[in-house]
Amino acid sequence: MNLRIRDFQPADKDAVDTLVREAWLELAPIMPGWHELAPRLTALTQHADHSEVLVAERGGRLIGAVGYVGANQPRPDFFAPEWPIVRLLSVAPFGRGAGVGQRLLEECIARAQRDHAPALALHTTPVMASAQRLYARAGFELERTLPDMYGVPYVLLLKRLNEPAA
Repeated sequence: MNLRIRDFQPADKDAVDTLVREAWLELAPIMPGWHELAPRLTALTQHADHSEVLVAERGGRLIGAVGYVGANQPRPDFFAPEWPIVRLLSVAPFGRGAGVGQRLLEECIARAQRDHAPALALHTTPVMASAQRLYARAGFELERTLPDMYGVPYVLLLKRLNEPAA
């Protein structure tokens, strides 16, 4: 069955919240601050009014979701305001390994290019090894190390786009 990427609809809220929780649950045993992170996993749907939430579906079933937060929208202070950001890229455990994360990330990159952004940013933890490989393949590079969050190290990754002419 074909994978379809589409914009989030309010009726998707419960399914997206469940999908994100299930996708991130594997971090519970390795993330000392899991109890702090877990309540924040509904951020995609909570902030859908000022960001673009994308969902991936196959056969009418949601299989992935991601947030694209445009420039100058609310975000953590370690992101430059002119950078759009990728938030909570999540793929359901049953859908992994089929390119869903890559397709969602490609759509975020396309939206950043649409917006003529100088770069697209995200923050992630090296404990998420498969995500690190995905981001590297897509051209994201280490911008800087961030303070630990939820008891694990975090980094800021950046994919440069639309470089101004010299």
